[in-house]
Amino acid sequence: MGNKDYLSYMRLLLGLYILKILQQGPAYGNKLAEEIKRRTQHTYTPNTNALYPLLRLMEERQYVTGEWDNPVTRGKRIYTITETGIARIPALELMMEERLKLMEKKVVILRADLLGRAGDS
Repeated sequence: MGNKDYLSYMRLLLGLYILKILQQGPAYGNKLAEEIKRRTQHTYTPNTNALYPLLRLMEERQYVTGEWDNPVTRGKRIYTITETGIARIPALELMMEERLKLMEKKVVILRADLLGRAGDS
C-alpha cells in the first residue's frame, strides 16, 4: 500500500468511525478519539493531526456540524451528525468493505508466501 493509499484508507476508517459514533450522540474531538481507541481494542489511536482536519472537512461537506461548548473560550467543539452524514454512511461502509477484502486477500498471499501457511489466523 503506497503512502497515498494508506492515507486514503486511514481517512476512510476515521471518517466512518466518526459518523458511526456521532449516530449515538454528539461528541467532541477527544471523546471521538477515545471512543475509536476503545472500539478498536486499543489497536488504533487516532492522531489529532488527522482527526481535526478531517472533522473540519466533514463540516465543510455538511456531514457533521460543530459548535463550541462555550463560544467565548472556545474550549471544546461539539460535533453532531447531519442527515447528509447519515446518508453517507452506506457508501463509506461499501468502500471500507472493498478495502478490507483487498487487505485480507493480500494477507493470505503474504502468509502463504512468507510463512508457508494459507489459512492460519
